[in-house]
Amino acid sequence: MPPITYKQSPIVYKQFSVAIDEVLCSKCKICISICECFSYNEEKDIVEVNSTSCKGCGICISSCPSSAIYHIYDDSILNTELTSEEISPFDCTNCDYEYIEEGKDLIFCIRRFDTGKCIEAVADGMNVIVKKCLFSDKKIEDDERIYKLKKILKMFKMENKIKVE
Repeated sequence: MPPITYKQSPIVYKQFSVAIDEVLCSKCKICISICECFSYNEEKDIVEVNSTSCKGCGICISSCPSSAIYHIYDDSILNTELTSEEISPFDCTNCDYEYIEEGKDLIFCIRRFDTGKCIEAVADGMNVIVKKCLFSDKKIEDDERIYKLKKILKMFKMENKIKVE
């Protein structure tokens, strides 16, 4: 089997987390009040962002009065040719991938699971696969979002459209 190149690889959707410019930051703490990914470090007198849990939605960017918050763009995935015979996109170190579209399957890490995106995908004829997160010991079966999605799909006799791994 020839190695997979970028054009043959699955479509990978990536969300970019945010960072804070400490010089521009006025420490107004608005970002802390609207997002659980931010915290104030009293010892260092700085606002910090947890980039692992940041979904990259950008609400904090638009609410920052001093324009100190910005997306961290990483286009290295676009500039590198993928040559691995088997791509394992959830073996990441920062949990940056929102989901992966591979043929008729939409694959989520449970931490980045989006019920609305799943319903949209199923309505478009796709299957949804939810994988366990490498950063969590929580069982996927215990996740309330999965339970609710399964219940919704069952009402429409489409419960076979979601698979939990």
